[in-house]
Amino acid sequence: MRLALIATGMALAASTAHGQLIVGHNRPGIATMYHIDVDTGAATEIYAALTNDAKPWGMAFDPVTDTLYWNNGSTLYSSPLSMSLTPTVVGTLTLDGLATSFIGLGFRDGVLLGTPFTTSSVTEAVYQIDPVTGVSTSAYVYDSGFDFGGLDVDSVNGRVYGLTDSATGGRPLGLYELNIERQTTTFVAPHPASESDLDGLAVHAGLAYYVSDGPNSLQPNFYVYDIASGELVRTIPSPFANAAGFAGATFVPTPGGLGLLALAAIGSSRRRR
Repeated sequence: MRLALIATGMALAASTAHGQLIVGHNRPGIATMYHIDVDTGAATEIYAALTNDAKPWGMAFDPVTDTLYWNNGSTLYSSPLSMSLTPTVVGTLTLDGLATSFIGLGFRDGVLLGTPFTTSSVTEAVYQIDPVTGVSTSAYVYDSGFDFGGLDVDSVNGRVYGLTDSATGGRPLGLYELNIERQTTTFVAPHPASESDLDGLAVHAGLAYYVSDGPNSLQPNFYVYDIASGELVRTIPSPFANAAGFAGATFVPTPGGLGLLALAAIGSSRRRR
């Protein structure tokens, strides 16, 4: 009976959950990180605090260990993925022994990928970051005219994407593929015509989610772009009521920690009976 129940729960989770966004921004005062249902747009608070551990600059997800990573400046945090986060300080992000601030994060092949805060003296590049030690090394030095504030990896195909709201030489703002192996940067999709400040990026299964840092009175939506066509396909309401400087985002594919909550709920209900 228990095996049948688990199988039913897995089927239910697979049929009703299509993956979710996790987002946050670094607003002053009490900041909130949210789980967003990408089908309905419903936003659910998963962590809120006055402290920097609730104010992400960049964000990434490890689907193997169901671990959420995010940073504020040079401090890296992590939490097991759930609907109530328990932040832990992993340590300081460093480059050549010096504390280094990153603004975009992704995850691939057991390591974090990061893009640096552009006002620092660090070379513009995609860096590989050890998720245990925080030590970073350069993986791809791209043109310094780009400001890739958003970074993520499509876990379906391993491709790396960056979102820039500053590009020199007449190059368009928007989404670019960053091919670390070939050391190339290729334009994929634009910013919406109404937007010039989009900081967070999540990518999954050929869709890119552009995340604004608010306030939602001025930036009411997040944007979903089809990577193959480069076209805007829909919007998702932003839950950010206050202004911030940075926004972090990542996509949690199903099955994953959030999808498996359905199994826990079913099992708990069965035991109570």
